[in-house]
Amino acid sequence: MNCSCCGKGNGKHTVTREGKDLILCDSCYERLMSAAAFVEEGVICPECGYTYEEYEESGLLGCAGCYKAFRERLLPVIKKMQGKTEHIGKTPEQDSTVLELYEERERLRSELELALREKRMKDAERLNRDIRDISKAIDDRQFGGSDD
Repeated sequence: MNCSCCGKGNGKHTVTREGKDLILCDSCYERLMSAAAFVEEGVICPECGYTYEEYEESGLLGCAGCYKAFRERLLPVIKKMQGKTEHIGKTPEQDSTVLELYEERERLRSELELALREKRMKDAERLNRDIRDISKAIDDRQFGGSDD
């Protein structure tokens, strides 16, 4: 079985951390055990066994669980690098009309599926025409018109 920590090697050692069993290769087991002897509780990732000190040396985290395990120490670092600690996302640089057209097209596709399941063919034909018209409008807005 592969090592739960590095994904490589032959996992020979089983370590239980916070109710989860980790299968570790010799190298990760030694690293975890030596780190556990010198590091205070709470700075070893319970999912992969990575230590905060390893993060400081490499600048890389071992897994997604490291974000939870090192949260208190990572927040100031993230704030310093990015200015914020909360992801707020971005809106695509398109006008809102295109986004509304995408949403409407998805809504019509759902209606079309329902109409087809219920064998309402006239409704399905109308919905299909509407979807094609919206798709053409989206293409015209994104690519500056058609070649007709």
